[in-house]
Amino acid sequence: MTHSALNPLSALDHVSEAYRIFVSSFQKFKNPIIREWIEEEIRKGTLLFKGPYIDLARRYADGDSFETLVQEGLIHRDTPLYFARESDDRSGIAVSLYRHQSDAIRLIMSGQNTIITSGTGSGKSFCFTVPAVSTSLDMREQNLAGIKAILVYPMNALANSQYDEISARLEGSGLKIAIYTGDTPNTHSQALTAYQERTGRSAPYDSELISREEIQRNPPDILITNYVMLEYILTRHEDKILFPPENLGRLKYLVLDEIHTYTGKKGADTAYLIRRLKQHTGTINTLRCIGTSATVMPGEGEIAGEAISTFAAKLFGETFNTGSVVEETFISPPRTGDSKLPEQILVTEDIGQIKNPEPALLKTLAEQLTGEPIPISDPSPAYLGETLGSQRTIQFIEDTLAEGPRSIPSLIRQYRDEVRPGATL
Repeated sequence: MTHSALNPLSALDHVSEAYRIFVSSFQKFKNPIIREWIEEEIRKGTLLFKGPYIDLARRYADGDSFETLVQEGLIHRDTPLYFARESDDRSGIAVSLYRHQSDAIRLIMSGQNTIITSGTGSGKSFCFTVPAVSTSLDMREQNLAGIKAILVYPMNALANSQYDEISARLEGSGLKIAIYTGDTPNTHSQALTAYQERTGRSAPYDSELISREEIQRNPPDILITNYVMLEYILTRHEDKILFPPENLGRLKYLVLDEIHTYTGKKGADTAYLIRRLKQHTGTINTLRCIGTSATVMPGEGEIAGEAISTFAAKLFGETFNTGSVVEETFISPPRTGDSKLPEQILVTEDIGQIKNPEPALLKTLAEQLTGEPIPISDPSPAYLGETLGSQRTIQFIEDTLAEGPRSIPSLIRQYRDEVRPGATL
């Protein structure tokens, strides 16, 4: 079976029209002036939806290696074993960290409360799981039992995904991890049946505690939960034993994923909950608080770092500064030689409509964009990439979208003004 490539603009038009029909099916206006205004605003595309927007996938800058962090004494020597490219790999070859990941690890391990604001898919979880695992390994060697890190997720689906990832990595480490939500079964037999149905595996990893009775009997090193269940842990008699008096001060990290979702009443409830947690665990002014967000919207007169650090300080009840807000660092595209731009637009409409171009067509497209013949009959992707990187239109798109997503109409208008004045696009 073959699948045709999805045209994102056509898909957006289809979804937008379906939504417009849905809204008009129950919104009726008796006043014709209001009806006409609503219909006109919908036609403009500004009332029900915005866009389309275009964004650019950019390469993240490389950070410090695990080896460097170990040699500097920042993390436990065995930490790299559990952060290999594949979760079950114990070869000792760890993943390569991005700069925002190693920067966040440095801040957290130095005792600073930290906010990670890198984009979706940038590996934010490594920013806090590396410190949590490293600290847990250190404390295990000191025979210090108890929960060292609590990871709070706004949705159980996110919690489950993170739990599956970390539990696989920690097999054989001697550390324990558990997920504690409303879905966690009470007994081991119930949990094992549910576990087998969900994962298809016959038995849990040796790092997993899969039932409430196991979690209560032997609290894990890392606990994944949501803020509602965290409230229960602090109030229900059977759950209070997760933080026994002899373990006061052993909780080292509190992580709130998607920190921007904790606003309004939910934010106030969570702020109060965090203060009770610190009091209950004996960690006032010692708990390292970490937040993550791919969405940071500064208010009027603010910059993003100031806005999120001020918000986090109020939420966690701890000190945050703008230097503890970690953003991604991107690699700038290389620029070699003069930029190329044909006097006329040579790209033909038929090539623009091809969904799965063959290498020969890619060569033709590159020649049309640069206005110069490519002397190689079968150019490699790297050669084509270097050639296109010298083209002024490509450079304009890279440079403009480096500032953030743009709507396609505004991108075209700016291109017409700056690159091809008066061109019909």
